[in-house]
Amino acid sequence: MTILQNIKKLFVCVIFMVVIASPVFADVMPYYSGSILKNTIGFLQVPQKFNVYLYPREDSTIVDNISWTNTEVKLSKTNIEPASMFAVLISSKNQSFCMVVDEEENGWYKIVYDKSNGKSGWVKPANPDDFWGLRDFISYYGRRYGLAYMKNIDYRKRGLYSGAYDEAQKLGGFTLIKNIRPHKVSGNWVLVTVVDLDSKPKIGYIRWRLDDGTIIVFPRFDKQ
Repeated sequence: MTILQNIKKLFVCVIFMVVIASPVFADVMPYYSGSILKNTIGFLQVPQKFNVYLYPREDSTIVDNISWTNTEVKLSKTNIEPASMFAVLISSKNQSFCMVVDEEENGWYKIVYDKSNGKSGWVKPANPDDFWGLRDFISYYGRRYGLAYMKNIDYRKRGLYSGAYDEAQKLGGFTLIKNIRPHKVSGNWVLVTVVDLDSKPKIGYIRWRLDDGTIIVFPRFDKQ
């Protein structure tokens, strides 16, 4: 083996070790309906450092100090994976959303910040616009990125209807979808344009949430 071959081999080994040692920036997405709690009322975009309070007031006990990166979430007494905290995390944009399960009129929101251990607490964002109600979230980010069904949703629940109610005429169903673009959210339904495998746009209503609160479609952040 020549000196040049040895140098090339060493270079490849160094590159391989650098790649292995580099942090993995894994996005977090709710691919299954069980990923989003049924009592979720919206999502809060959180900064990379913030406090979580026991009650919705500033003189309340701080139950956790949180700081996070794309690879790790640091709580007061332990560290957890980003997937245990966020409903959505887009690493390339440092954009993150936690589930909100309650709110107060004074601008406080109760978030779930450790899904694995069922921990929740109150946060008051510096910017009120960081909170997104469910309908606004589905509408805005759905128009921006498109919508997709959760992976575990049966094809029989993927019908396209003429109106925003169960008794409306069914216009058809689909199993393999190229794109879903929302136009208007009406209760648990959304008016959409669907492009199926035949590439022909179909307009009608689909359910985005079941009556029990289960979310069955979600913005396709991972397709941006």
